[in-house]
Amino acid sequence: MGQNKKQWQDADYILGFYDRKRLTARGCYRENIEKGIGDGRRPDLIGGGLVRSAGGWSVVKAKRKGLDRIKGDERILGDEAFVESVLKEAQEGLERKSRLHAGGYGFEWLVDRIAQQLG
Repeated sequence: MGQNKKQWQDADYILGFYDRKRLTARGCYRENIEKGIGDGRRPDLIGGGLVRSAGGWSVVKAKRKGLDRIKGDERILGDEAFVESVLKEAQEGLERKSRLHAGGYGFEWLVDRIAQQLG
């Protein structure tokens, strides 16, 4: 614990939930993590939020077969600026993908294009 510093990680903020003294807070944090490990695998934390929020794999598979698409997950952890940047980036990617698809650029197009280039 505390060996690798990450710019996006705010250890002081998290440890502040446990105690004002850093050493005590780290001990409490470690105890909390160990308790969680002892709890084992929890169904509510397994399988990814998108799958879970959609209603399970059967719902996701059914949506794949039809025109209905799942475009996101309601759970993004972070401050407001981070969430907004993630949503903006996702929207830009979705729009680009939609434009390419509408223009006829898809997997089949790519295979044909490579085949033409390589003869």
